[in-house]
Amino acid sequence: MEQLSDPKKLRPWMGFVMQAVFLGLFLTAGAYMQRNWGNWGLVSSELMFLLVSVLYCLIRRVKLKEMFPVKKITSSDFFGVLFLAIAGFLFSMVAMGITLFILPKSFRSEISGLSEVIYGSMNYPLLVLVVSVLPAICEEAMERGCVLSHLRPIKKDWVIVLIMGLFFGIMHMSPLRFLNTAVLGGMLSYLMVKKNNILLPMLLHFMNNFASVTIGFLGNNAADTAKATEDIMNWDGLTLFGSYMFLGFAAPIFLVLAMMFLDRKNHKAYRFAIAGGISFAMMAGGFGLMILAAMNFPI
Repeated sequence: MEQLSDPKKLRPWMGFVMQAVFLGLFLTAGAYMQRNWGNWGLVSSELMFLLVSVLYCLIRRVKLKEMFPVKKITSSDFFGVLFLAIAGFLFSMVAMGITLFILPKSFRSEISGLSEVIYGSMNYPLLVLVVSVLPAICEEAMERGCVLSHLRPIKKDWVIVLIMGLFFGIMHMSPLRFLNTAVLGGMLSYLMVKKNNILLPMLLHFMNNFASVTIGFLGNNAADTAKATEDIMNWDGLTLFGSYMFLGFAAPIFLVLAMMFLDRKNHKAYRFAIAGGISFAMMAGGFGLMILAAMNFPI
């Protein structure tokens, strides 16, 4: 991870403090805005994160170009982000299957509530702006810019990725979606650590949210699709777990593909063999769980 020109200005412990500050802002000012101002509250809370991040940078007298580094996106970078987005989508399916297996009723209730709030009050262009564009810019400026900059002195990149993944999961304030958001947060942080270009996690964040909001919007506006989704969500937890694991089996392969494009110098071919083995195990395991569920095998 590249260091700041004056690393003494930002210490790792300060990053934990700033994350707590952002969480406090989200639970107080952000919650008030979203509760009382409707869609404008969602917009305002996102812009609040961006404003506070930039102001903090100016107050601490850290160079904007170092806290929010911007570089040209190469073709290798783009395809790396694209494959990482596919891997993230597939991993999120597996994470959803795990959550549905452990807490099926609670997760279904939360998903239903979120869908009603998001898709019941906004048209598609507004959805893309509020759910895809603004979080990609504002939340990345906050997390991968402001907070992660404090962790640059940490020598182990994987430690930074792990911490930032946990931060991102906690920031969403949902135990039921923690696994999903923590995995995404780790991937976004991996991009920042490897490439030191905030445009890349912004691009990945946008791709992830854009895919989710588009699929959700189409599903909620197509009667047949909505009914089919509702029928699937009524399956038992074991069937859903096996199904999502089976459908997401290719995630490790796309992850290694992304790593190859993003860091060609340190890429090792044997990673594909490992990814293939894990993918096969996920596919076989998911299929096996579906069979056990069909046989009403108790777990």
